[in-house]
Amino acid sequence: MHPRYRQVLAVLAICFSCGVGTAFAAEAVSETEPRKNVKVIEAVPEYVGTEACAECHDKEVRAFKTSTHARMTQPGVDAKAQGCESCHGPGSLHVDAGGGRGVHIKNPRKDPEACFACHSDKKHEFRLPFHHPVLEGKMSCTDCHDPHGEDARPWSGTSMMDPNETCTKCHKEQRGPFVWEHEVVREGCTTCHKVHGSVNDKMLVARDSNLCLRCHTQASFPTVGRSSHATRLPGGSCFSAGCHTAVHGSNFDDHLRY
Repeated sequence: MHPRYRQVLAVLAICFSCGVGTAFAAEAVSETEPRKNVKVIEAVPEYVGTEACAECHDKEVRAFKTSTHARMTQPGVDAKAQGCESCHGPGSLHVDAGGGRGVHIKNPRKDPEACFACHSDKKHEFRLPFHHPVLEGKMSCTDCHDPHGEDARPWSGTSMMDPNETCTKCHKEQRGPFVWEHEVVREGCTTCHKVHGSVNDKMLVARDSNLCLRCHTQASFPTVGRSSHATRLPGGSCFSAGCHTAVHGSNFDDHLRY
């Protein structure tokens, strides 16, 4: 063996015995292989204020000032989650990235948890047996509610145009107009339906004929042929028994039948 190699081996033996060689070996490996289990420090988003949002989202910011959500504030001199960022989260990374849909920002249309942070009762209603499929990701809160709310009812975030406008965007067959209308429809779909979720089929506020009897409370039911309504009720509800099947309205029968 060449004398120079013997000297190198002797030095390495001394280094390994002192624990130095391990460090040299690790450093040598790191030059040829990527480091593993190295924690990457990610930038922490910070609050930038609604004024920064208005630079790109001027329309939404102006509309937001008229909405119910605009009245929400976090008390305290150090509270920073105000205005837009109270729902969308801190926006510094979104601003630094030059904006973009869903880039470093919460989008309630994609993630209802932004709404559930305050409206936790609605999250539980969506877990009832009959509900709109928000938790399943098939629709979102913003399909029915406008959180910015320039043209929205202050207590619900739905359209001011008509009490049923929000529902009939999807349920067009219930819109009408009908020759014979069910007057209760004028008062709004929520008179009969729990719109987030219910224990009753069709998200009704009450089961079977109990729903109809909330309004139709006359003591003596009119007779149908030789029998009265009282004897027919045990056979099924007013609509499922095959009698008043057009409960939203009818173009053919004044007793709301198809």
